[in-house]
Amino acid sequence: MAAPLAADIPLVTLAAVLLVVAFRMGGWGEFRLMRRRPQGDVLVFLTTFALTVCFDLTKAVGIGVILAAGLFVKRVAETTQVQAMTGEQGEPGHEQIKNLPGDLVVYRVFGALLFGAADKLDTVLRRTGGEVNVFILHMVSVTSMDTTALDRLEDLHAKLHRHGRHLILCGPHTQPYFMMGKAGFLDLVGRDNVAGDIDAAVTRAKLLLGGRK
Repeated sequence: MAAPLAADIPLVTLAAVLLVVAFRMGGWGEFRLMRRRPQGDVLVFLTTFALTVCFDLTKAVGIGVILAAGLFVKRVAETTQVQAMTGEQGEPGHEQIKNLPGDLVVYRVFGALLFGAADKLDTVLRRTGGEVNVFILHMVSVTSMDTTALDRLEDLHAKLHRHGRHLILCGPHTQPYFMMGKAGFLDLVGRDNVAGDIDAAVTRAKLLLGGRK
């Protein structure tokens, strides 16, 4: 007896099979977990789901990837911090480095310096007052950097250089170091002004300030 052809199967049966397959592929358990997920993740999930239902999977995946990338950049920007390592006694969120000249300031950067977080370097630019002659940027906790952040560093160096001041880079990691080197920024700053640790950076700063203690 010959096997039944697809044309012999009622459309109602095929529709039922399609509904069962779609139901099993839906990942409905994720909806129960949405209350415990961050709002950004929930938004990306619901948007992708709605686009899949209303349009097609190809468009939904493409837009979902773009939304997820934007969410990632936003979170990187939120976690990146630029904090002073010198300041008034008791000033919250600031570390103290003792025995520094008054015209030397140290800022420490935490996290990745991507274009979403580069605005925080603009804050540093505005804080660079007229009394600062040497600016140390402590980069030991900077995991990565992009060209937008590099542009901000170039702006910082240009501002300091115009006023006869100096920028010292302290402890840059491999990726930022090679990126700044390839762009010629390390030569612009001066290789002597790239220090391996904070002690070496402070020693270099005091030398630039004329050997002050």
